[in-house]
Amino acid sequence: MMGWGSRGTKIGEKWLDLDAVVIGIQKGHLRFELLVNPDLAFRYRRGEDIPLEDILKAYEIYEDAMRGDHASEDSVKDTFGTSEIFEIAPEIIKHGEFKLTHDQRELLLKEKTEAIVANIAKGAMNPQTGHPHPPDRIRQAMQEAKVRVDPFIRVDEQVPNVVKALRTVIPISFDSVQLRIMIPAAYSGKGYNMVANVGVIKSESWEQDGSWTGVVEVPPSGRQALYDELNKLSKGQVHIELVR
Repeated sequence: MMGWGSRGTKIGEKWLDLDAVVIGIQKGHLRFELLVNPDLAFRYRRGEDIPLEDILKAYEIYEDAMRGDHASEDSVKDTFGTSEIFEIAPEIIKHGEFKLTHDQRELLLKEKTEAIVANIAKGAMNPQTGHPHPPDRIRQAMQEAKVRVDPFIRVDEQVPNVVKALRTVIPISFDSVQLRIMIPAAYSGKGYNMVANVGVIKSESWEQDGSWTGVVEVPPSGRQALYDELNKLSKGQVHIELVR
């Protein structure tokens, strides 16, 4: 990060401190920059309600903050529809570019990785068994496949490449499957409702002891939740096997 003097400099009616960094946004051929507190700007981008007065290190909009070149009022108005810094700053802070600290980058990387794992786990299964791949197995497979997650690229854009890499390590499918589910009598009433809410029952039978057996087509999006709910309900006594 670039420091600005050991004692700070007065710019735009604020004292510019050592921890000020530049955050900028490109609008066509024009660039607009702010001087901000990096930690507060980072937290603001993540949704925290932080006063802009605390985030901004100078109440100025620059073309080049490092050189102290101010953006013209006309270019600011033409681009943003206003020259009021407190109306413009949220867009620049939320969507602009600035260098993250190591800890900030690591936090974003961890969060993006977990979001990708959750996205895949929601619909992924082992086609050899019909069982979902739990998040821990997906996370481990990503490490084995040496998957590189980009903290700045959207989850849905990264998932296809991650899945492609995972297929070199584990069998993985996102197709609907048919499962034979056997629920003990003690849990068959609630268990039946869970199954009916998630999948399409192709065939079923109620046994004399009150237990239920059915062949159910389950979509990828509901598979993991159904497994989790049935096992939690029955304390692991439900039996699930792959039909096709």
